[in-house]
Amino acid sequence: MFRIATALTMMFAAVTVQATATVDDYPMKAEKVADGVYAIVSPAQDFPNEENKGWNSNSAFVETEEGLLVFDTGSSETIGKALLKTIRSVSDAPIKWVINSHAHGDHWLGNGAFSSEKPEEVIASDVAIEKMKSDGHDWVARFDNMTGGATGKFEPVAAADAVSEALERDFGGVKVQLLFADNSHSPGDIVFWLPQKKVLLTGDTMYTQRPPATFDSDVQGWIAFLERASRLDVKVVVPGHGPVAGAESITQLHDYFDTLWNLVAEGYDEGRMDYDIADDVKEKMARFEELYPGLYDRLGESVSHVYLQVEEAMF
Repeated sequence: MFRIATALTMMFAAVTVQATATVDDYPMKAEKVADGVYAIVSPAQDFPNEENKGWNSNSAFVETEEGLLVFDTGSSETIGKALLKTIRSVSDAPIKWVINSHAHGDHWLGNGAFSSEKPEEVIASDVAIEKMKSDGHDWVARFDNMTGGATGKFEPVAAADAVSEALERDFGGVKVQLLFADNSHSPGDIVFWLPQKKVLLTGDTMYTQRPPATFDSDVQGWIAFLERASRLDVKVVVPGHGPVAGAESITQLHDYFDTLWNLVAEGYDEGRMDYDIADDVKEKMARFEELYPGLYDRLGESVSHVYLQVEEAMF
């Protein structure tokens, strides 16, 4: 727990104050990835900061017979408004559902921008909703600090409609399987599988072209979820961070975590500490740098996170 708190403290370090961003500061565009499915992909490679003005995560929306389903809303109310503007460049259909993949602020703090649309449901897992309610103001303050004031101060709007188990559901004629992801990236992760479209909307259970963050993760759960996801007939993956990819991205991330876990467990069995095995792990995982640029900026802390989980798994 101390290591997680320390990682968060470093992540949310103070930066220079700048003016609050406007909708026009976010150059979003909707990318059609399947019939009726669009992704809005952030080019950012890091946590919210001054350069990206807080827009570092991906969103998506799905056209249905009854209206639109929006998946993840960004790091601030202004980013949410920019997302809404981008959606409206494609469709003026009513927004019926908003989905939040998990409770990290960069995926749901834009919810308030959609309040005027009066969606019928704003959905997240029950675990995520409780964390949104308890941590929402902290996320607003952290991002305001991290971006030098770009994301600004606003009242966070948590999801209100809780799901507590995997289910199949029809959203305006579009069949969806709502999957729970074993708390893989964070407690209460949910993933939307659209079997008719062969599209997987993953939140942060999937990263492409950047190394995954593990400060709030359950890596064994992540490995198990990716194993299940790899058996789906996926054609398109819309990750939480990074460009849209194909099914191979699931097996690549599974390989990454499986390798990381096994290397850390081997070092633990030899009686070595996390800091003592980190260099060996980095050397043996060099092949992943091409897939995940910036690997070495993140891998050391992931070794420490996994080490604690390996230790816990031994008891």
